[in-house]
Amino acid sequence: MGVRTRLGIMSLVRSRTGSVELPEEITLYCPQCGVEVADKGNCLASLNAVLGDSKTGFVVKLLVDCRICGCDGKEPAVDF
Repeated sequence: MGVRTRLGIMSLVRSRTGSVELPEEITLYCPQCGVEVADKGNCLASLNAVLGDSKTGFVVKLLVDCRICGCDGKEPAVDF
């Protein structure tokens, strides 16, 4: 079984930690060095709230924090 990709949600839910798990068919990679994003790995992904003028909800962005190449705040590469 491969590594399951998890997305951190700490920036969305104040004073709470947690994550959501992606289906096995979706793999995320660092856009700079190509390492696979994994929970508790060297490259992490998180959902981050984006300021906007929505009256009914909020917009989120998926961003990478790679500890291998230093890439931070960029959108990941995706493989389906």
